[in-house]
Amino acid sequence: MYGYETFHEELMKSLIDSVHRGESSHAYIFEGESGMGKRNSARLFAAALTCVNTEISPCGSCQNCIESKADTNPDITFVRPLPDRKTIGTKVMRQLEDDAAIKPFNSARKVYIMDGSLLTPGAQNVFLKTLEEPPEYAVFIILSENSTLLLPTVLSRCVLVHFPAVSDEIMEKYILSKHPESEDRLSFLIKYCEGVPGRADSVINDEDFETLRSDSLEMLFHLLSSDRLEAFTIEKFLEKNKPHSSKIFDFWLSFLRDAVLIQTGAAAAIINTDKKDALRQIASKYNPERIIKMSERVINSEKMIARYTKINAVAMWLALD
Repeated sequence: MYGYETFHEELMKSLIDSVHRGESSHAYIFEGESGMGKRNSARLFAAALTCVNTEISPCGSCQNCIESKADTNPDITFVRPLPDRKTIGTKVMRQLEDDAAIKPFNSARKVYIMDGSLLTPGAQNVFLKTLEEPPEYAVFIILSENSTLLLPTVLSRCVLVHFPAVSDEIMEKYILSKHPESEDRLSFLIKYCEGVPGRADSVINDEDFETLRSDSLEMLFHLLSSDRLEAFTIEKFLEKNKPHSSKIFDFWLSFLRDAVLIQTGAAAAIINTDKKDALRQIASKYNPERIIKMSERVINSEKMIARYTKINAVAMWLALD
């Protein structure tokens, strides 16, 4: 769309139309999962806001549009942490406040784009003053995976724009255009990525993804076994793959879900279509109660690791059912 990769054209068209009508707001929150193209959508919206041809913005041909596409437009600022910091703190937001007081260089608007997950509570409180009394030309775009993590006072002063999961048709078009070599596992990718295009990129570009996924399926048979000695096999596997434990738990939950779907006659809805034979073995060998109980234990195991419980202790608790 206008040369920017965005997966929500109707949504962006509505926002750009508001620019054409002169009805754009001063602050927005672009909310959606990582991989939804929020940053590119923000770049597109910023280009529309700073284009000199307001009625047809972004025109793509004016100097402002050319600079916007190259990320060199002086009236579009990507707010980032200081070089020695991982978060956006109060110092950066005070710099933003000072910068926002300066009128645009070449445009009718100055646009600031920032990652909401990096804003500290202190930074948000400093930013609140600017949000309450913004210069008439300033527009702020906050990118967020979960807007409820922002301060209510910040949230209430912004227009919330939600980026939902995209359709299977959009996912198929995206995967085939960008990763044609993955056509043979297209069905799995579409279902596994659940309408998040960026997730497909992560899966396809991860050289170890398929190996870990297959190994996790093999381990699931050990996990479901009533043989207590299998606990040591599970412990060894999780210890070896400690950095990927969260991904392994996700695989297990996905496999267990599919097994229950097969048991209930809903095999057409399974995610792991390429593992159907192994999943049928699980579905035929273990009753639904056993599989559901194990799913609950896997979920609790993830919570235990989040609380910094040692991986070997989690493995033994999980396997010694």
